Amino acid sequence: MDAYWAALALLEGRAAAALPLPREDSFAWLWDQYQRSEQWRAYDAATRTDKHSVLGRWVAPIAELPFRKYRTQDVIASRDKRMSTPAAADKLVKYLRVFFQWALDAKHVSANPAAGVRKVHKTVGWHAWTTAEIEKYRATHPIGSQARLALELMLQVGARISDAARLGRQHEQPDGSIAFTAYKNRNRSPQHIEVPMRDELRAAIVKGVAGDLTYLVTENGAAFTIKGLGNKFRDWCDQAELRHCSAHGLRKAAATALAEEGATSHMLMAVFGWTEMATAEIYTRGADRKRLARAAFDLGEHRRNKSVPLSGPKKRGGTIRGKSDA
Repeated sequence: MDAYWAALALLEGRAAAALPLPREDSFAWLWDQYQRSEQWRAYDAATRTDKHSVLGRWVAPIAELPFRKYRTQDVIASRDKRMSTPAAADKLVKYLRVFFQWALDAKHVSANPAAGVRKVHKTVGWHAWTTAEIEKYRATHPIGSQARLALELMLQVGARISDAARLGRQHEQPDGSIAFTAYKNRNRSPQHIEVPMRDELRAAIVKGVAGDLTYLVTENGAAFTIKGLGNKFRDWCDQAELRHCSAHGLRKAAATALAEEGATSHMLMAVFGWTEMATAEIYTRGADRKRLARAAFDLGEHRRNKSVPLSGPKKRGGTIRGKSDA
């Protein structure tokens, strides 16, 4: 009704038409500037496509509104509107946080309204493969198969699916290691990784049908695309009746195994190309808790086996030291 009366007043000449906002003050302008930025160009094609899908739909209904008036409570409201799909709600907040941080760095805004807005989707993340699941996959896909080579690449090197699709003989080093730059964030924050080639991986390469520029190749001998390898690995897991397992879960299994073997947080960062200590500490803390729990039970078992009676205060001459019989 407010809009109706305002429109009526405008038609009757009782109110002046509001001047349209300058494009420079609008979300449409800010969104356009973001897509022209060096930061945007540094994203790989898949990331740009995903961000464009999420942020583009968010911008559309507010394109002509002034972005400097957007507040933290507005971010929360945008998140809460998507509560029926909590993962999508959190993704929007994540992308808005990066978007407004770029705007802040470029001095388009004075604060990041998405900073500190909490996630609503609680999840334990990808399932980490168990030892039994790894052995079940190996039993289904023996040495010599591409399926087995894919598993050993991701498990022994800790490679993401995007790295496994690119690794080849050119990455082998004279000292027996394998060295490569992680595909993820390769343009913005490249991470060089060099790890020894374990016997399981070497056997899968030597005895398998491995390509040259890429170890993993299609039936036609061509390199896999990242998406193609992801789909193929899904099929290989299904063939082993491991439908709840994934490629990323192998990376978690590799990190868990190294942490339980005593690897420190800095060691894990070097192996997996992580830049934040907090990521590595997820695994080292878990391993420490497991070791402490085992140590606690071992201590209890040791005491039970010794059956040592609890010692009381020593007596001298029929009295407790420091106290008389009275």
